[in-house]
Amino acid sequence: MVQSTLSNLKKDQEHWSDEPEIVSEVNAIESEFNLVNEDLNLVSGLDSTGYTQSKNSIFDNIIRATYKLCRKYCVYARRNNNEVLLQLVDHSINSLSAGIEKDAISRCSAIVKKAESMLDVLSPYKITADELASIRQLMEVYNQHLEGRSTTKTSKKVSVHDITAQINSLNNRLIILDDMIEGFIDDEDVIARYKAARIVVNYGKGKTAKKKAEPSSTPSA
Repeated sequence: MVQSTLSNLKKDQEHWSDEPEIVSEVNAIESEFNLVNEDLNLVSGLDSTGYTQSKNSIFDNIIRATYKLCRKYCVYARRNNNEVLLQLVDHSINSLSAGIEKDAISRCSAIVKKAESMLDVLSPYKITADELASIRQLMEVYNQHLEGRSTTKTSKKVSVHDITAQINSLNNRLIILDDMIEGFIDDEDVIARYKAARIVVNYGKGKTAKKKAEPSSTPSA
């Protein structure tokens, strides 16, 4: 359910990318979802595949979010003929992610840090403190992955209770996001697609019900 919800949200990103609260919540949900999957892999005794996929997903989110920031930042730099600033922020997805991951993260961090120091003049360009904080949050999660990797297999203990608490936290975030989507977005088609992606279908129960209904020739209501 979470994966389909996130996938749908990315398709409709143009409808909510200018809402800092939604951006922050979506980033937090994706980060928590990746961490839950990583811990589920540990409990299942799997290898580091889950860890790698989770880290890569967070890295991609950092690059995408920073690229979005850069496009708005470039408008300010060009209007003010600030060539020095333009050299810092005029990036493509490829140039932002170039080199080793550590260098790419440092590149993004420098851009965010500069924006944090200029928020008073950048606000008319839809660059907000919430947007910058959400990128910082992704970077923190990414660094936590790196710091914990060396001891993951030998010392990290993940219990079913831990994962249950994580899942409950994730569910609470999704409920908050439900309210945000319906409250902040006016496009009814976007809201409908979001709701459809959030539907959980209990296939097992459905199959049982179907089997029980087979002897009757009268269709159910």
